[in-house]
Amino acid sequence: MRYLATTLLKNEKLMHIARTALGAAALLGALAAPGLAAADQPIFDAKVLAAACANCHGTDGRSPGSIPSIAGRPEAILKQQLQAFKSDTPPAGTTVMNRLAKGLSDQQIDALAQHFSQISRSPSAQEVAKQ
Repeated sequence: MRYLATTLLKNEKLMHIARTALGAAALLGALAAPGLAAADQPIFDAKVLAAACANCHGTDGRSPGSIPSIAGRPEAILKQQLQAFKSDTPPAGTTVMNRLAKGLSDQQIDALAQHFSQISRSPSAQEVAKQ
């Protein structure tokens, strides 16, 4: 019985130490997070996000078909349209964009709008030669 009591006491002490260590780690993480946010560095690559858009809007946002091209459109308009798709009342006739935009953060929407606004509407001669 004495062995059992000693073992339980040791386990309680170990559990207390573990809880204290976890609490300290959580506190340090919380204190470090504002510093990371202040750096304002995205934890994503806009080009990687934009690759998903190529499925419908074409490579680099230049659609070869009936779906609108998004390359070279003004950043403010792209941002406004993505926010509208993300809203609880998306534009009439929306197909999948409302579901896709719901998964984007405001920071990701800003990055995508900036990315596609900086791509020329038509490919350069070098891009055409590569094809």
